[in-house]
Amino acid sequence: MHLVWGPAGLPPFEAFAASYQRHPCHCEHDLVLLYNGFDGDAAIAAHRHHAAALSAQEIVLAESCLDLAAYVAAARVLKHERVCFVNSYSEILVPGWLALLERALEDPACGAAGATGSWASHVSYNLFQLGLGGAYARAFPSRRAARDAMHEISGTPVPSATQYWLFTLLQVACRSRAASRFPAAHLRTNAFLVDRERFLALASARAKTKWDTYRLESGPRSLTAQLRAAGTPPLVVDAHGVARPPAEWHRGDVYFQAGQQDLLVSDNQTRSYASATPAQRAVLSAFAWGDRARPQG
Repeated sequence: MHLVWGPAGLPPFEAFAASYQRHPCHCEHDLVLLYNGFDGDAAIAAHRHHAAALSAQEIVLAESCLDLAAYVAAARVLKHERVCFVNSYSEILVPGWLALLERALEDPACGAAGATGSWASHVSYNLFQLGLGGAYARAFPSRRAARDAMHEISGTPVPSATQYWLFTLLQVACRSRAASRFPAAHLRTNAFLVDRERFLALASARAKTKWDTYRLESGPRSLTAQLRAAGTPPLVVDAHGVARPPAEWHRGDVYFQAGQQDLLVSDNQTRSYASATPAQRAVLSAFAWGDRARPQG
């Protein structure tokens, strides 16, 4: 299921469609296009024209919503045993990518199989920026250098020290109880395969705001946390079919590690790392993996 986000326009969808056609799945499946954020059928027309060659089913959401909420709505409509969710900015990199995820999920001890995972924690990073130490104090040589690099990567102006301190303090005060500290292992939702009924049970919490989505992806009751508590942790699968549990995710050259040469599916975040300067890659890798970071120089 590919999430087609209307406000993003045609280019991300065209990139996904081209990568899907270039790299066969090597397993039986149905392609479903999930249209989200479109104002009526007329707005979807150009996408449907480009989708004609894909022989895809489609689901059109009546109201715009965030990624995980869209996935839940679509999963309730489908009858398939398993669903693989692929977000709007994802591009497939490897032939047989879906078969590799499926092979990993065949293991009864695997709760879900995805293309990327991370240990990053926004609350731990904010505490570090407030000068309160923690795991990130061992990973970053300088709070200011890390802060400046993060703003450079996001393209946002660097605020004054006072503004940044007040904003960060507010973030910690409002959200620290609902967030996990580093290492906050979480399967990223850019591309992951899961049993449909299990996903609906795991994602029963609301996901109406961006913060709801963060909590469901990487909070104490995230999809990953629930799977680990059940004894069926999610696995990250690389381009060679190596499936790693959360404690070993940093060993793969996948997300924000080395040259990411073993990625199955890229997205806007992995492309941001690929185009970053060596100093910026060092910051992104440390954010994802702490002192286990191995950035590309």
